[in-house]
Amino acid sequence: MCHSFHYVKRLLETLFVHRFSHGTMPLRNIFKNCTYYWGFAAWMAYYINHPLYTPPTYGEQQIRLALIVFLFCQIGNFSIHIALRNLRPPGSKTRKIPYPTKNPFTWIFLLVSCPNYTYELGSWLGFTLMTQCLPVAFFTLVGFIQMTVWAKGKHRSYLKEFRDYPTLRSPILPFIL
Repeated sequence: MCHSFHYVKRLLETLFVHRFSHGTMPLRNIFKNCTYYWGFAAWMAYYINHPLYTPPTYGEQQIRLALIVFLFCQIGNFSIHIALRNLRPPGSKTRKIPYPTKNPFTWIFLLVSCPNYTYELGSWLGFTLMTQCLPVAFFTLVGFIQMTVWAKGKHRSYLKEFRDYPTLRSPILPFIL
């Protein structure tokens, strides 16, 4: 349910929240994305739903804690998407430096340039802890690597575009990466 929830949330955000500066994506990305998402979904589902699947080591407590982490990070991710949307007026390609707002989930902007990726990583770490499944951990690792590439690129763009960009910020993980 958590996996499906994430992608339903993502679809709804794409339709109602995001303001894209580019109207389309390259055709090759469709094949790459479909292979990545559908391939991993099938691989993870096979192991998570297999009759020999063993529940997490610490049982219900581990699942509950991981679910809290997952949901917390999903709310954080959504909050960041709203904050980023509010930086760009409708129909505009204007870019501004994101700063924390009154929403506590945005306070991470003090330390990170792309907290949407930080929160998404947290969600997938929660999902990995919840399922305690190697294919899920591998999915999380591959996703983290890709989000790090995107975060570093966005961070470099911010530093290049805005002379007064906060230098304390890291691309995705505070003080680390």
